[in-house]
Amino acid sequence: MEKLAIKKVPSPTEALKYLLRADATVQWRSRRSLFMSLLVPVIFLISWKSLIPTFGAATVLSICISVGLPAMGLMGYALSLGRDREKGIFQRLRAAPIPTWVIMGSRILVQVSLIVLMALVTCAFAYEIDHISIGFVSILLIILSAALGGLSFLALGQLIVAFIKSSDAINATTRLVYSAVAVVGAIGQLGVFGVSVQKIVEYSPLGTSRTMLAAAMTPSTFLSEPVLIAAAITIGYGIVFAFLGISYFKWTVN
Repeated sequence: MEKLAIKKVPSPTEALKYLLRADATVQWRSRRSLFMSLLVPVIFLISWKSLIPTFGAATVLSICISVGLPAMGLMGYALSLGRDREKGIFQRLRAAPIPTWVIMGSRILVQVSLIVLMALVTCAFAYEIDHISIGFVSILLIILSAALGGLSFLALGQLIVAFIKSSDAINATTRLVYSAVAVVGAIGQLGVFGVSVQKIVEYSPLGTSRTMLAAAMTPSTFLSEPVLIAAAITIGYGIVFAFLGISYFKWTVN
């Protein structure tokens, strides 16, 4: 009697490796959308070149990078989650012997990698266009700050998908939220809309991310009290958004 072939169940590490490759491939195939997300902070950087003598290189560069964070976390991550859920991809993955944290962890790791790429591309353009010199330690701190701030926006994207099922509605909501964050947040930090708006923006996810990014340009100030408070607030946003987004997330649209 022939022995039945028993298929080996992949370990979580192996499953994560396969999913990372698949998610990275999907991102590459939609590289036009990725290119546009990478272009957002560069456009701000070019447009705001004349503001550098007034507000300083650290302020302008930090705002430009922070504006790119919600582009990745909201319009990129949230929309892909909504579309894949509608297509039944999550339902099929849930039927496979793969832990839930592997499924979501793969997507988050890919998105964080793209956020780091966005920050590095913006820094490269800042050096070439505006001649902003950034040291090696500052680059590492910028990567850390961008990743931390980006995670809070990824969590916000997760929260939006948890409460909105339709991918079209998710698309409209994320664009509306991003417009408010990018325009009001970026310009509001310069004090154009008044002190009250500036204070509100300062303690928003965009504002706390900008505080960390600006301090990264001067490493000696990175562990100062305002920066540590901004980091704590950013982590708090991420924890709250992630808790609600994961608790109420539905794997199917039904």
